[in-house]
Amino acid sequence: MKTPAFRVGAFSHLKNYVMKVNIKKTINAPSDILWSYLADYSNIHRYHPLLKGSHFIEGAETCELGSTRQCNMKDGNYIKERVSDWKEGSHYTVDIYETSMPIKNATATLGVTPLGNGTTEAYMQLDLEPKYKIMQPILYLMFRYVAGPSILNGLSKLYKKEHLVKAFN
Repeated sequence: MKTPAFRVGAFSHLKNYVMKVNIKKTINAPSDILWSYLADYSNIHRYHPLLKGSHFIEGAETCELGSTRQCNMKDGNYIKERVSDWKEGSHYTVDIYETSMPIKNATATLGVTPLGNGTTEAYMQLDLEPKYKIMQPILYLMFRYVAGPSILNGLSKLYKKEHLVKAFN
């Protein structure tokens, strides 16, 4: 007789499972301008459409190694993040150290790579361990197909919005 798939321990292979999500988007915008949006660390809500707001917390209000921010989601959840790596003009990495979401551990990197001719590759890399292993497929789908792309699309939209405003002034 075959053991049913829902037996106790059926998901034990997910123990300490960290999923990796990598997303890239080519944007017709100069990398220095896109980097300026990313480097405005406390204002990620300007291009992250799932956020209601964001602000500095716990210390200096600067964009550098050790800076902390709180991101308040439109759905009522929150995330507190600390910068663990910062390479000016290129990328930064944050560690999520507190959240109301079902996340045990996570790091996320946002960055830009110039491609030439005013075109940039924007990217997000996420390493995430769910608080509850059963949440892994849902969180993967959410970050891979909703949250990640919406952040990078938001960068593109912010550039277009600000570029059009400047073109008409």
